[in-house]
Order: sequence, then structure tokens, then C-alpha cells
Amino acid sequence: MTAADLQQYIGVIDRMKSLLNSADFDQVFSLLTSDLPKSKQFLLKMELKRMAQPCNYFIDLRGHVDGDVKPYDYMGKTHYMDENAVKVFEAGLKQYGSFTLGLYEEVLNTENNFRVMHRKQTEDRVRDALQTNTAKLSPLPDNEERSDANYATIIHFGNYNARRDERMHYSIDIELELDNSAKRVRASTTDLSVSGSKIKLQQPIKGVIGSIVKVHFTGLEQEFVLGLADGVSYKVVDIDQQSNNTYWRLQRQQNENEQQFVEFLQNFINANKRRYKVNLDNVSQSMLSKGYEQFYLPKTNTLPVFIAVKNSQPVPICALTTDYNKAVWQYFLDEQHQAVFISICHVKRLKRLLQQTSLEMSTTLYSFTHAVKGKLFYYSATREELSESEALKELFLGFGSSKPSWRVFHLSLLRTNAAQAEIPSTIPEQTQAKTETGLSSLIKNFIQDIRYIVNLTDITGSDNTFWYQTYPVDQQKLKLLAQFGHKKLASQPPCEAVAVQYVNLRSESRYLYKTAVTISDNENQAELNGHSRDFSSKGFQLETVLPVRFQKGDLLLLNLPDMQKISSKYELQALPYEVMAVSKSRTIMNLRAAEGTEPHVGRLFFQQLIQNNRAKLTLAEESPKYPGLNVALRNLYLNSQHHFALYVHRKGIRYEIDTIAKGSTGNSLHTLLSIYSKDPAKLDVCLILQNHATSLQFAQQLKQMKRFDNPKPSELLITVSRLTATDKPNLQCRYDYEFSSEQAKQEYVLNALQHNVLFCYKLQLSRTGRPDTDFIAPELSYISAYALHKAKQLEEELWSVAGVIDAIDISSELPWRFGAKTDLIQNHDQRKLTLLAQLQQPVA
Repeated sequence: MTAADLQQYIGVIDRMKSLLNSADFDQVFSLLTSDLPKSKQFLLKMELKRMAQPCNYFIDLRGHVDGDVKPYDYMGKTHYMDENAVKVFEAGLKQYGSFTLGLYEEVLNTENNFRVMHRKQTEDRVRDALQTNTAKLSPLPDNEERSDANYATIIHFGNYNARRDERMHYSIDIELELDNSAKRVRASTTDLSVSGSKIKLQQPIKGVIGSIVKVHFTGLEQEFVLGLADGVSYKVVDIDQQSNNTYWRLQRQQNENEQQFVEFLQNFINANKRRYKVNLDNVSQSMLSKGYEQFYLPKTNTLPVFIAVKNSQPVPICALTTDYNKAVWQYFLDEQHQAVFISICHVKRLKRLLQQTSLEMSTTLYSFTHAVKGKLFYYSATREELSESEALKELFLGFGSSKPSWRVFHLSLLRTNAAQAEIPSTIPEQTQAKTETGLSSLIKNFIQDIRYIVNLTDITGSDNTFWYQTYPVDQQKLKLLAQFGHKKLASQPPCEAVAVQYVNLRSESRYLYKTAVTISDNENQAELNGHSRDFSSKGFQLETVLPVRFQKGDLLLLNLPDMQKISSKYELQALPYEVMAVSKSRTIMNLRAAEGTEPHVGRLFFQQLIQNNRAKLTLAEESPKYPGLNVALRNLYLNSQHHFALYVHRKGIRYEIDTIAKGSTGNSLHTLLSIYSKDPAKLDVCLILQNHATSLQFAQQLKQMKRFDNPKPSELLITVSRLTATDKPNLQCRYDYEFSSEQAKQEYVLNALQHNVLFCYKLQLSRTGRPDTDFIAPELSYISAYALHKAKQLEEELWSVAGVIDAIDISSELPWRFGAKTDLIQNHDQRKLTLLAQLQQPVA
């Protein structure tokens, strides 16, 4: 949709639509825009070229418009449109001459589109608010609660509350003896274990954490002979004030003379834990943390690369791969299929990141490749490296973005150590049948030198690339880019790809098998040759000799000549299969049997083949090279990472976001949302869920997504007004889909950089499957033994998770994308650092 600043020239744009691919375009355009400034002429021409780009998207307005949507066939593809959209589409074909991006946007922005109606309602509300002078948020008194607050519970990744002993909720009178004083203070226990207790004081007393007190169990001594005239020594480990009550957490001090008391407590708790309630809070929290982690990790687009330090040099030794970050792994494989991370994560680059003082040690990495004589050469540069020369920056960005291999990555650095690789036991020791063996010596030796994790997240987008291509390129200076090229190493250190371990949600097993396949499609009569890599009854993974032009959703017809020789029962010709995914090299495709009204012949054939030859077939799943390494790497990553994740729960027909995840330190989005949060265990997410973003955006996307679909990206922009001496900062939030065009978004960003502080986050929405109950089985079994209703409640919470949103901070990439001037960026970054420094104190 055309930007707001070009709306006044809409007449020119409409006039030029029919001439977009005409030889008279330049002449007519010059006549119509002769009185406009050169800058406006440039923007108009770029907008027209963008609108003229061929479009292969499917139009699916089901659930998006207020109208009756019906199938509409065009050029062999079935779209779903209502009457209004069909009229716009057919009129646009006459104007544009073909299905273009401009026509696609017009169809998606009809007056009866729910998103358009929502945007107009939002604009009306904002306009009314501005007119009544209430747009600016007023700072609230410290004791006042916002009426529109929407608190979400925080799940801490990698944070498991391990306890050595069971705690039993048990109230008994005790007396405290402070500093060997003859005077005793009355109190009572709220829970009790062999190693400690939580007590409630009956009168306010000033306590000191770390001090030693004597506890006299007066209540127990009325029923039992304990022989503890001098009391039991405890250390004060925590003091908690709740309303008018004061609670102390005590840890029993080791004393050989009290062994008899220890045995008494153990027997007393074992005898009464069915009568009194066992405290399950820690185990419940650990179970939820592990459950939410297993939703997040398999869906992440971020590739964690583990860096060991050997002989004072960083050496990438492995990466943790998922179905969604494999594209990043494959991008950094050279012509010999060896990972080149040692060139990407070199010493100078890592040292520069370690010198950063911000919450997140991160940068933006720009990269492209160049193939010469069968060899693949990598060129990469970070934001800081390109900032040293404006001319080199423009040259690198402008030239690199013109290449198909152009990629933009968010690169962050995490500190870690091998000690974080083991998950502590989340269940009291005495309840476990056997002691867990932990990591093997092989795994410990492999990870012992790991000190850092480099996260690489692909944030490239077609719209982003378009803006980078506007940077000027001086062809005479291309040789200067050689300094950003990575030399070929004589010996490349091995770097392993280790797959994440999680619940296998495949409906059936896949088997490795190579057989000849010929491929055809409805539009091309010529057949392509290929062979199967693996198969199941419902689908294929197929490799072709030559790159293919097929896209997801295309329908192919397969012939199986070799298989036909062994089967007379089934006709294995012209079998319909749908393309589900295509590899980066465009030579490998995942296909699914396209079912019709009649049973699919290919599916029936392969079902019988598998049934009769199961013992002879080889499963496609490979055994790990280092058993248990994936779990160790998982723990290292989750204990160190600082991503922000939101979980979408389905509750009946409604979708809600009331749970978020936080890594060890959190990132800037945690900091921003904590500004108005009163409870340190929760964050107010009202800011990012305003205008019904959950139901109108995320829920609608989830309804149309399948579990194996790629994440749906969107961008969240938050502007923060400058702090004054007394006021809290004023935060305003907008999503990219709320802008009428990319040009409108650019104008908004440049204005925010000049007058406010701007943050931007790339949100990746993924649909989840069922919870990984195998991973949380020990905790679930323990809780069920004492409180079955509690176990069911926790399990229902995990089963209600429908989606996860991963938020990546791309604030540093946005200004360069939209061509902001260097001095503007520097001034903005200084304001941003000042703001974050002022906000550090309230971070939960």
C-alpha cells in the first residue's frame, strides 16, 4: 500500500499502473513528475517498481474479511476471495497486466478487510485522544495500579529450584533464642524439613541474614522426648515481609550431637507427609520451566554455536540445530560441507563484543558469498566494522544486498562454562529410586573447554533487502571489499551439528531408500529426473539433479519406474504430491501425498512396502555421535541465553498471552515492560498486546498454521519519550502491519530516531505441538503422588500452549536499513544507553 507521504501523488501512481512494463514508462513518468523534487521522483519510481514486481503469493481471505469467501482459480492456483476482492483483482489485472505485488496489496486492503477496519478504528481512537489531549500517559503515583494492566507470569529458563529434602507444611510452636540471650521469642513453623524450616514470627524483630539463632521446639517437646535443652542451631538465610507478618527462612547447622534429632525429623516427616501437605512449590516451578523450555527450544530460529578456548584461541566445536535453524547452519557450510564459523567468530570480533557494557553483547552481522572455480568464499562484516568508513559501509551493503546469498544476522555473545551442562535434581533426594549418573566422561571431556556461545539469528527479509539495495555502489571500488573476505584455511577444525532432543511428533517413521523418480508439473510438460532420499507412506524427500523452480504448495506428478517393476498391483504413474518445503540449494524437496476423493495410490503402495519389509528398511533417524551431548548443550544454552519468549495459550475459543520466559539476564524488552510492573515475579505486557494484538494478529495466524510451518515474522517498534527529572518514560508501541507501507514505516523510524529512543524487535510466531511429557515425567510423577489435582492442573496448563513467540532485539539493524545518517544514529544510541542505564534498577 502506498506510503502516506506519497498519497498526494496517488493520481500519478494510478496513471502509471498500466505503463509499468511499457517502453513509454520513463517518458510519461518524466512528463507527469517534471515539477516534483528529485527526491520525490526517486521515491515515486521506487514505489512503482516495487508495485510492478511479479507476485506468486496465494490470496487467502478466509477469516480476514466481512464477506462470503469462495475459491477463485487463476493461472493454475486457487485463491480464496470474496466478491469485493474478486472485483479488485480482475480490475487490477487489466491495469497491471499481470498478478503483481501492487495488485496483491490492493486485494488485501479492501474496505471490508478486518485488519483495515481495525486500523481505521485505531486511527480514529488516536485522533480522538490527540484532540482531547490525553494521548500522553501521565506518570502514576507509586501506590496506584493501572486499570489496564495485563500481567504475565515469568518463567525463568534454566532455573531449577532443587531441594535436598522434602518440605512438609506443618505448624508447631517454637521459641527463638537470639545472640545467646536468656530472653526467648515466640514463633511458629509454616513448613519443616530435615535441613531447614520457614517460620512466622509473632512479633516484629529485627533480624540479620547470616546470623545464627537457637530454635527450641516447644510444641514437639510436649509430645516427644527430644533431649534438646540447648536448642538446635539454625542460620537465617532469608527474611520476607508480607503485609503485617514477618517470615524467616532457616537452615539447620551441622552438628554431630544432633544426629538423633535428624533421624527423628526424618521419621516424623515420613510418617506424617500423607497427613499434612508436602510443599510442592519448587518441584512445580521446575516442571513448568522444563515444559516451557521444551516448547521454545525446538522452535527457535537462532543457531547457538559453542566456542571452546584452546591455546588461548576461540574454536567453534559444535552447534545446536533444530528444524528451524538448520538453514543458518547450512548457509555457513562451504563447498566441502565444512562449517566456517571459525572465520566468522574470530578473536578480534569476539573481543569487541566482550567490551560492550550493555545488557546484551550483540551486533548485526552482514554476509554474502562469492563462488569462484567451484569454491565458495565468504564475506562478512559487523555493524561496528562497517561504521569505521561510511564509503565502505555503503559499498558493502549496496553490493552485498544485490547478491542472492545476502544475509543479515543478529549476532550475540553469551558466557558459559561446563558446570552449567548438568540439570540439578528437581526432586528431593530421598524420594528417588536411584541416583542419576549425570554426564559421561566422554561428554565432560568434549565440553570442558567451552567458554562462549555465539547466537546467530537470520533477520533477513525481502523488504529489508530492498532498502539495502538503495545504497549507492561504485563499481570501481569493489576491490576494497576484499578486506572483508575470509581466507580459505589449510586445515578447518571440525564443528559438529548436534540436533536438539525433543518429543518426536512425526505421525510415522521415515525410512532411508534411494530409487529413481521422474517429476512433472501441470505447467511444464518436460520431465525432471531425481531420486528419493527417504520415504514414509505419506511423503517423500526428493533430490533432483538440477535446481528446481517449485515453491511450497505446488502440485507435482511423480513416476516411479523402478518401483513399478516390482509392483503389478499399483499403477505408479502420475502420482500427485504437494511440495511442502524446498532447500536453499533448490535440489531437495519435501513432498506430501496429495489426497483426493479416492485413496492415494502411492500411499497404499508404500504402506504395503513398509509392512512387508520393515525389518530390512533403515530408519532415517540417525544415532547421535556423542550420546547425551544434545542434553548437555541444551542446558548450557538455556542457562546462558537472554531471549524474550511469549507463550500463547488456548483457553476454549479464546487465545491469551499470560506467560513469558526470561533467560539468565533478560534483554531490553524485559527492562521496558518492568517499568510499570509492581510484582517482580510478573511483567505487564499490556503495552505490546494493545488493540487486541493477541486475537486480531497472533490468534488469526495460529488458526491457519500447522505445527511444521515456518514461523510467521512481524516487527514490534517501541518508542520511549525522553526521561525528565520526575516523570516515568512514556512508551508507545506499533507493529509493522499497522503501517500503510514500508515508506510510512521508514518515516516513523527516522522521526523516532531524531526525537525519542527507538527499540525494535523481530517476533517469530510458531505453532507448538503437544508438551514433551517424557522430559517432565519425574516431576509430574512426584507431584501426582501427593496432589493429583495439582499435577492435572499443571499438565493442563502445558497442554493449552498453542504457540510461542520468540522476540529478537534488532534495534541496531533498523536505522541502517532505512538509511539513517551517521550523526543521527550516534546521537540516538547515546540517548538509548542513558535511558537503559536509568532503567537498570527496577529490572526484575
